Amino acid sequence: MEEKNEIKTVSDALQITQIAVDSYDDIFSDFDPSPYETRLLSEDFITELERRSAETKKDVFIIHFTLPREMRSEKTEVLVRKRIKEHFRKALKDLEKIRKEKIHRGLIRIAIGVLISISLFFIPELDATPILMILSVLIWYALWSGFEYVFESPRRLNRKIVFMEKFMKAEYKFMNEEDVIEIIEKIQGQGV
Repeated sequence: MEEKNEIKTVSDALQITQIAVDSYDDIFSDFDPSPYETRLLSEDFITELERRSAETKKDVFIIHFTLPREMRSEKTEVLVRKRIKEHFRKALKDLEKIRKEKIHRGLIRIAIGVLISISLFFIPELDATPILMILSVLIWYALWSGFEYVFESPRRLNRKIVFMEKFMKAEYKFMNEEDVIEIIEKIQGQGV
């Protein structure tokens, strides 16, 4: 098995992002009775991936699922890989759309703030009126919230986008649970 050759030390075995599942159903939502082709991923599974990705600093991200040998099915594994990648591709597309919308909204708010402030120069009669105070607050709010939408919101979204890209590009491999135990026991027996 190719995965056996990749693992040479106990450290190698422990550095791999391994997720032990009892069945393929553990990857999918318990509340969705659909077949795997359309079934939603489990929120617990996604949270676990996110937690594991924070611990792993490698550029190449490989997730090994370990299942009991008798539970494995190549056909199902191909489908599961496809569904996981589709999930992250869709989530990435949604986040990109949200980021663009926030930047667009921010630019509109900045433009409104700038236009209102420029218009105050052309209407000098407003200098001594309470309307100027109201417009000043409006200008301040439009500019402040606009810059927040353009700079801060996309920065926070970028972290999520990096996470989604990481898992969209990740390799998903399946291993027999028994093989992983055998590898670890063999490595420990060698004292490596």
